[in-house]
Amino acid sequence: MVILGSTGSIGLNALRVAKQFNIQIEALACGSNIELFNQQIKQFKPKFIAISNPNNLELLESNDSIVFVGDDGILSMLESCKTHNILNAVIGFAGLKFSLKILDLQKDLILANKESLVIAGSIIFNKIKQQNHKNNAKQTILDRIFPIDSEHFSLWSILYGHKNTNKNFVNLYITASGGALRDFAIKDLPNAKLCDVLSHPTWNMGKKITIDSATLVNKLYEILEACWLFDTKNIDALIERSSLIHAFVEFEDSSFQAHISHADMCLPIAYAIDPNKASNEFHIKKLSTKDFVRINFQEINQDRYPLWRYKNLLLNKPHLGIALNASNEMLQDMFLREEIPFCAFWKITSIVLERFEDIGSPQTLQDIMLFREEVIELSKFLIKKL
Repeated sequence: MVILGSTGSIGLNALRVAKQFNIQIEALACGSNIELFNQQIKQFKPKFIAISNPNNLELLESNDSIVFVGDDGILSMLESCKTHNILNAVIGFAGLKFSLKILDLQKDLILANKESLVIAGSIIFNKIKQQNHKNNAKQTILDRIFPIDSEHFSLWSILYGHKNTNKNFVNLYITASGGALRDFAIKDLPNAKLCDVLSHPTWNMGKKITIDSATLVNKLYEILEACWLFDTKNIDALIERSSLIHAFVEFEDSSFQAHISHADMCLPIAYAIDPNKASNEFHIKKLSTKDFVRINFQEINQDRYPLWRYKNLLLNKPHLGIALNASNEMLQDMFLREEIPFCAFWKITSIVLERFEDIGSPQTLQDIMLFREEVIELSKFLIKKL
């Protein structure tokens, strides 16, 4: 298999599963953690490797691997790979170009980069539709993209993982932990510090996704991702404090089914790599009946998570995910440098979403780039007025 973002948490878990399944690693790509990347190269001996920053070349220990550099290099590496399954675990907007390239190559995309669908869901949907027409095929988006976010994998598992395709669903639900500030006094939220926001109660993730958990932007992303993957706007979310229930589905007969497990990204990765081995040979930490008493649902309080009020707007106009992502990524960088208060996330992003509410859906990647630039310029202007 091929792993883009091999030194991040998703990449590390993917390598663990690949090793257990005795899967050969054809190619690896990483960002800045060259020390760990060198260890991976030595252990897995990939044919191809890529690094995003050419300044790190002198630190790279390539052994006998063929080296590619920069985004264009990664795209060229993908063209050279024979592997059909490619995991895109690159974080943020930067991962979009790789998802599009993988689909252009008519490879199967194992998707951890949720921003690909948040930003370019319509382009990806149309790309698969055009390929179906060209190849006289009838593939759905889920035939080409396997989502490994725990929420979307759980929905897939409920709806398709056990051949449960005869029941029509009414509503999809995903869950949220509530993030590091779920018990923070609401009056103190506007001035929450970086150290407060990064103290996640149940997950050990990267800084940016931990911030997104506190603002619930991550859940807005996942709502949009589910919209494209499962072709529905009937999606909602609840806070589930134990992080044991990842998603549940309401069916037409008024029954519900939930996917319940310990939080372990290796499970969806295993199914993405080899569904047969995953169902017959793979297991994660077992739940006991005592764990179920920890399950605790709460509605999402918009006073605590002000951006949640835009959930329906985003579902009705999913191209606004471009604006949400562009503004949010800029604010994240500034918050990590402690240059803006926590309240800037909802103050700035709210104005951005409302300002662009009536804009038409971009039809090309170039249109997306221009829209993104416009959002960033507006966000910069608004920050000066904070």
